[in-house]
Amino acid sequence: MATSSAIQAATINKFIEAWKDQDVEGTVALWSDDFSQTLLPASLGMPTKPRETAEIVYSRLTQSLTNWKLDVKEIVHDATQGTAAVYATSLADLPMPGEKWTMDYAVFMSFAEGGTKISRLNEMVDTSTFQQLFPKLQKYMMEKSAMNGTK
Repeated sequence: MATSSAIQAATINKFIEAWKDQDVEGTVALWSDDFSQTLLPASLGMPTKPRETAEIVYSRLTQSLTNWKLDVKEIVHDATQGTAAVYATSLADLPMPGEKWTMDYAVFMSFAEGGTKISRLNEMVDTSTFQQLFPKLQKYMMEKSAMNGTK
């Protein structure tokens, strides 16, 4: 029988592979029913999102990024506490002319359901890049949603 540590490590690996592949369904399948996602640092003023909202935002964001490349730099796993941290960088093309996605992340996750699901995901982002790109990307996604007749 697999240990809790091994189960959590397998979940981390599944999460990273889905993230690398921009596999929204694969990523969301790892989230527990009570999943929540928070964008950090707190100074950004972003509220914690419940699973339903996080899924919509993640799907729309992923659809907006092309030529996605994720480079995982470091993984720290504390199986006893049921937590892990992943430091990664990413590059992608954005739908707005002349804009590129270049982001550093530290993703902190907590496990549920014996380590097979992720109950909490806190994402520390590069605030400078985020503050420059997010308003432009948010405007683009809202315009696209309006054209498609979705919320």
